[in-house]
Amino acid sequence: MNLLRFIFNKLPAFTLLVMLILPSENALPQDKKKSTKTKKPEFDISVGLNSFYDDNILKYSKKYLDRFMNNEDSGRFHIETYDDVVLNPSVKLGATYKFFGKLDSKINADFYYNYYTVNNVKNWGYFNLGFQQYLTKKASIKFYYSYIPDFYVRHFRDDDWVKVYGYKAIAFQPYAFSKESYNFYAQNTFFKNTRIRGLVSYALYYHNEHFTEYDCKNWIFAFNLLQPVHKKVKLELGWEFTASDAVGYDEPFETRESSDDADATFVEDVYTLAVTWELPKIRKMKNRAGIDTEYAKRYYTTKNYLEEDPEHAGRVDDAWRCFFTWDLDISKSFEFSAFYKWYGRNTTTLAEENQEYLSAEKNYRQNQVGIGVTYSFNFK
Repeated sequence: MNLLRFIFNKLPAFTLLVMLILPSENALPQDKKKSTKTKKPEFDISVGLNSFYDDNILKYSKKYLDRFMNNEDSGRFHIETYDDVVLNPSVKLGATYKFFGKLDSKINADFYYNYYTVNNVKNWGYFNLGFQQYLTKKASIKFYYSYIPDFYVRHFRDDDWVKVYGYKAIAFQPYAFSKESYNFYAQNTFFKNTRIRGLVSYALYYHNEHFTEYDCKNWIFAFNLLQPVHKKVKLELGWEFTASDAVGYDEPFETRESSDDADATFVEDVYTLAVTWELPKIRKMKNRAGIDTEYAKRYYTTKNYLEEDPEHAGRVDDAWRCFFTWDLDISKSFEFSAFYKWYGRNTTTLAEENQEYLSAEKNYRQNQVGIGVTYSFNFK
């Protein structure tokens, strides 16, 4: 990803945010009498840096890991290594106002970047802008917008180019997308500390010119429950449903019904379970450990025949992830963390004759292990 292009594309929105967050000269107290009545905003800044090793940066199946190591498929692989060390800097800016009496109003802007030290083709960034309004001391709503300008998945063989050039290296084209997401959630804390959150999200994926049939609109509905089960143990449960509607064709004269292109339309259920433990202090420093697990079941719903769309017809994905984390509060402002993340996917199909092909193409395993530091502070 071109980092400068990303920054300049979003510079107007970021400038507006800074103007909203930072107090203007007129907002500053002019004398002692006025300063006692002024509700000063509170500002939060967090700067972080993670570094981790990823043993399968493109989520390749064993088939393609072997092909890469054997120098097969000329034109497919645009990486130097299938693993890498990734640097992940982040900056979070926040401001808390009291526009409505004693109720907090929060504005935030977050930026993340993933820099692959060997395979720069995988570099990508993420921008988030949000506004949260408390309705009571325990209930709030939030609107936020997120943007990924360019995410490279891998090189795929484009079928339209195959018709022209045959099965040659030039038929492989970069499969990449940009993503915009518009999100809203409402949450409330019941009883003493039972938090319930409901979320609705609308995401737009725009793929590059070679794979516009994958452009899609996703609706996401999610429910989350956070419940302490002990003084030092918190339990979190979640469910998420996604309905993805892909274009399914890439020519002006085509429709989804008349197209012979891929149709990646799907529905998916995701279930999450997370537990966090407060551990005994280490030399007066607080520390905690956590495990975050997820299981996803995805059904591709294309009506295309198997011969036309072998990657999606009858396809069913089972995906898992499991995160282990440990955080140490070295000081009020400085935090150290260590983590291990595991991802896996198994693909099956209702068309048994296609099972071997899909498994070889889509099954994968991925491991990430790393450390991170975060420095945070706030001021008025």
